[in-house]
Amino acid sequence: MRRRTMVAVGLVALLVLGRATGAGAAEDGVQFLDPLSNEPLEIELPPDSPEAVEQFHATGENPYAGDEGPIAEGGKIYGRWCQACHLPDGSGRIGPNVNDDQWKYARTGTAVGQFEIIYAGGAGAMQAFGTRLDQDEILKVIAFLETLQKE
Repeated sequence: MRRRTMVAVGLVALLVLGRATGAGAAEDGVQFLDPLSNEPLEIELPPDSPEAVEQFHATGENPYAGDEGPIAEGGKIYGRWCQACHLPDGSGRIGPNVNDDQWKYARTGTAVGQFEIIYAGGAGAMQAFGTRLDQDEILKVIAFLETLQKE
């Protein structure tokens, strides 16, 4: 009985200490993965990030989904950077079709997976856009892509 009590006290102490020192912070929020290797991908929250980016890092949900203003902005960004490969309607040319629900990999059907591919690049000709687009712009493109999938 005494041994169980000591183990329980030790576990409680570790939990309290972990919360007090911030240990385990990596377990909170989204764990981004490299689209090609599935290894952890370091995508830092930029200083002075918009609230939407902070929320996305915390939850993995795109706050711009269904929001007409950011979707319109995402459409303009898509027109400039994406439609040459994916076509204006998203049906694909060099890049794959992005307007249907037949994603090749389950993870690419999520906002986090789409963010990882746009940010870090993917197989084939898909280049990394993490240095060309900021994280807020990437979220707006993803919100726009959802409108193509609903058409």
